[in-house]
Amino acid sequence: MRSTKMIVVTFCIAVIYSFSASAEEMSDARQLIKLPKNIESKMLINMRDHISALDDIIAAVHKDEYDKAADIAESRLGWSSLVRRGDQEVAKHWAAPMKKMADAMYRASSNFVIVAQDASVEETKASYKKVIGSIQQITLSCRGCHEVFRVR
Repeated sequence: MRSTKMIVVTFCIAVIYSFSASAEEMSDARQLIKLPKNIESKMLINMRDHISALDDIIAAVHKDEYDKAADIAESRLGWSSLVRRGDQEVAKHWAAPMKKMADAMYRASSNFVIVAQDASVEETKASYKKVIGSIQQITLSCRGCHEVFRVR
């Protein structure tokens, strides 16, 4: 019985090992976007703030602070963030499909504002589900772009 368990464990380890690949063996099939260094740096700073904004939005929603979540979304991820952050300068260097994906994120973020403001009035399970679904639309936009494009 003990030897059977050892054989099964050894087999499982061998199977897992055969499917795993080291970082060096993996290739990155995403499209490389070559940007001027200063633009790349600014874009990466903006994307890190996007992640922070999403975290701040989730924290506000967790506390039922829907209006605060809406303010964060619009000022740091939505259409009005373009001017404040200078994203238009960065976007000039993107391929058309990348611009389209970014627009989807800005649109989803601005749409979230409406959903969150509605939830601040309704405060029902259904409105909460809409808020969560709306956040997912933002992250879906981020994920889509990051799955297709890279800068390094």
